[in-house]
Amino acid sequence: MRLTKRIKILISGSLFVLSAVLALLAGKLSCALAALAMGVSAVGDALLAGYPGCFAEIKNRLTKGGLVFLAAHILYILALIASTGKSARALLPDFARPFSLFFGLTALHGALFYFRARSPVPRAFFAAAFFYLLTAGAHAAAAIAVFGQSGGGYALNVAGTLLFYLSDAILLARKYGAVQGKRVSSLIWCTYVPSQLCLIIGFYLTR
Repeated sequence: MRLTKRIKILISGSLFVLSAVLALLAGKLSCALAALAMGVSAVGDALLAGYPGCFAEIKNRLTKGGLVFLAAHILYILALIASTGKSARALLPDFARPFSLFFGLTALHGALFYFRARSPVPRAFFAAAFFYLLTAGAHAAAAIAVFGQSGGGYALNVAGTLLFYLSDAILLARKYGAVQGKRVSSLIWCTYVPSQLCLIIGFYLTR
């Protein structure tokens, strides 16, 4: 089935409703932050779909959606920290190694797709895309750090962050013009939706 803009908005809105309900049931700060992150993501999906119309004049989707999803990743990281009951500093020893891995993957992604772009890509766009994808990598690294320190908990959160990183990586590769086709959009959503589900349910189950 081809995912139209309205279907995408409906899916995104439904995920937000689910996250809000689970946050109310859990009654914990981490779940509330996760619901807020999903709400921000839903706003980002709406902007990328062209809603509301007053933002239609902003042609660069990275400008419209990138900043919003950047905020969503940051909120998810804050939710991870809140769920542990520890300070962010306590995660640093287990955060550095996976973050280094994602830094390398992000650099490799840029090298592969930036130079394979069908048309010249402005350096400012490349820098913004690199920073955004690295933030998604930091989100994944934080989940892996929490997973390690919890003795095996947060498995769904780790899966969700990895899928989110993959979804963002595919999306940016398409923006570079390195990959094309209608199936690419479907692949992005086939990784994005499960990623959000894993994150939402993961925070609820680890309450």
